Amino acid sequence: MSSEAIWMRLFRPKVGWVEDACSLCEKNTLFDKVNRKSIRWLVTRMHPRSYRVGEPILDMGNSGAGAVLVLSGEVAVRINGAEIQRMHRGDLFGEVALAADLPRTADIVAIEDCELVFFLRSDLQEWLAIMPKEAARLLQNLSKMLAQRLMEKNKLISRQQDR
Repeated sequence: MSSEAIWMRLFRPKVGWVEDACSLCEKNTLFDKVNRKSIRWLVTRMHPRSYRVGEPILDMGNSGAGAVLVLSGEVAVRINGAEIQRMHRGDLFGEVALAADLPRTADIVAIEDCELVFFLRSDLQEWLAIMPKEAARLLQNLSKMLAQRLMEKNKLISRQQDR
């Protein structure tokens, strides 16, 4: 594939992706109680990208810059080569990176051709400066999501120790 073709594939978003992404965000827990106008403003600043089957999306250990919304296709979450989860249309992954610049905890690989939208921490910071009330709702939702995951992991560890 020529370098021009690669650049076109990387940065040419599909037509209608903004409305599609807005609709998916409205259904995602991260955006609970965030109004449509604010979601649309934020989505227009997100970064669409397409991937082919087998293409790596995120690598474990690399610094995280933000979350990723699946517009279409399917991706696998893998730790040390073992698949632990699959993400589909409407799923969001990597959201820990919205809160902190921490290393990625898993590899993400396209298992179907897919369209993804990257929601960067810098996008969130800009939104926080411009629309602090709406961005604060999202940060509250993010805190709840991360706290829920921590509770689930703690229960899992507790059950394993009780055996």
